[in-house]
Amino acid sequence: MKLTGLQIFKYLPGGKKAPEANCKKCGFPTCMAFAMKLAKGGASLGQCEYVPDDLKAVFEESIRPQQEEIIFGPPENPVKVGNETVMYRHDKKFVNPTCIALRLDSSDAGFEEKLEKIKNYSVERVGETLKIDAVALFDGDDTFLQKAGIVYENKIPLILVSENIDNETLKKFNAPAIISGSSVEEVVENSQAAIDKGISKILLNLNKLSMENLVKSLTRIRKAAIEDKFRPLGFPVITFHSDVAGFSNDPAEQALLGSILICKYSNIIVLDDLNPAVIYALLTLRQNIYTDPEKPLQIEPGVYPAGEPDENAPVFITTNFALTYFSVFSEIESSNIPSYLVVTPSDGMSVLTAWSADKFNGEIIAKTITDSGIEKLVKHRRLIMPGYVAVLKEEIEDELSGWEIITGPNEAVDIVDFLKQHK
Repeated sequence: MKLTGLQIFKYLPGGKKAPEANCKKCGFPTCMAFAMKLAKGGASLGQCEYVPDDLKAVFEESIRPQQEEIIFGPPENPVKVGNETVMYRHDKKFVNPTCIALRLDSSDAGFEEKLEKIKNYSVERVGETLKIDAVALFDGDDTFLQKAGIVYENKIPLILVSENIDNETLKKFNAPAIISGSSVEEVVENSQAAIDKGISKILLNLNKLSMENLVKSLTRIRKAAIEDKFRPLGFPVITFHSDVAGFSNDPAEQALLGSILICKYSNIIVLDDLNPAVIYALLTLRQNIYTDPEKPLQIEPGVYPAGEPDENAPVFITTNFALTYFSVFSEIESSNIPSYLVVTPSDGMSVLTAWSADKFNGEIIAKTITDSGIEKLVKHRRLIMPGYVAVLKEEIEDELSGWEIITGPNEAVDIVDFLKQHK
């Protein structure tokens, strides 16, 4: 916990009523003013020549992160993990999304083919491009370092898994050191030994996990870092799917395991296989968790063309909740019928939520249509509204003179069939 200005002041000459009190050498009129500024990060300890050693120790401890942020990979494509400050997302938010990595063995005969698939894997969801974040390269033969170079040349962040690896190699590939143990106690012992050696880019790894101790063990590590600021466990955690006993290779079980690890509390998950269904499920879950719960994802209100619509193109209306927008827009695109999508200002709420909160009503929709300029883009006056709020049809027609309101489908997934039937 950071020190308050008053707590800092008690250590300074002013707080101790020493002869040097309020000397102004720090650039502030009083010791209290300096203490308050220091507490807010607007000053540094070095500005005061009378700072005692005990304040230095306490202050440095107070500003030390609960969980270190580890950055690894090539400069053009780095991965950030760690730096978490809360146990639960609703307390604040989680910071750096869980890194999804794929295992590769240097001895694998299909190494190049698998690497190419990893490199090219990419999906778009809610306006964000999702991809595999890193490769965990296992030392399987004497080509290990050569294969590491190939991965790095492809601008893919590397996690090197080998019993024979030195600091120079880790630095060369900007890779973190994995500190493992079969129990939390053993991880603490090995982590402290690494810290004593000056190693700072550390990933913690429990290599004997089961369905029974999985959540308990990883929660214990996170709690020690976040609540106790216990230095040896204050680093990101990496979990290999193959290290967790009790789960089969069935895709459903692998997705379940990955979901558990994203929520409780792995910073890096290493999958054994590139199964698109499993990876997409985990990336989607991660995307939903690593958002600010106090700030709904929303887009700017306005007119969004799908394809190259002309003056006869259909016109849809929806709210500015990002997930709603992208779901509707992607289905309109899939229909291959160029259309316009008009988005209302609705505080990032979905259609039903906005309607119930009176943020999606006839007045707002009419004003959005009028202000958007859509009337200059199409010669017709037909507006397709979400089926779930069909009750608004007459209200919109009263507010939007001259427009015909068409009740569209309830779900975005039915838009393609709807457009084909009403073409």
